[in-house]
Amino acid sequence: MIGWLSYVVIGIAVVAAIWGGVSAITRKPPGNLQFYWSFLAELAVIAQSVIGFVAIGRGHGPAETATAIGYLIGIVVLMPVGIWWAVVDRSRYSGLVMTVAGVAIAVMSLRLLQLWSVASG
Repeated sequence: MIGWLSYVVIGIAVVAAIWGGVSAITRKPPGNLQFYWSFLAELAVIAQSVIGFVAIGRGHGPAETATAIGYLIGIVVLMPVGIWWAVVDRSRYSGLVMTVAGVAIAVMSLRLLQLWSVASG
């Protein structure tokens, strides 16, 4: 796992979570710019997952391979579900869904980083 990429994913996800919280507090549905940011988060997550699967395929995965695979699959699904929900609902509560997706991605990415750091050192 590439450490700096994990931190980029965490940073983007935290910004998406804060942005979702702000839109929920201000009682506004997420706007286009917020959706673009969420798409950026998803692209970063996809890159992280592809790199993770390649590392596992080459035998450089963590000791808890099944857990890492679960996180790598689950993390890719979160933001599209959040975006879909926010587009369909279009209420102020859709910002909370974006917040939950961002926080979950940040936590799962941090956990993946921990799994790999235990395996490497």
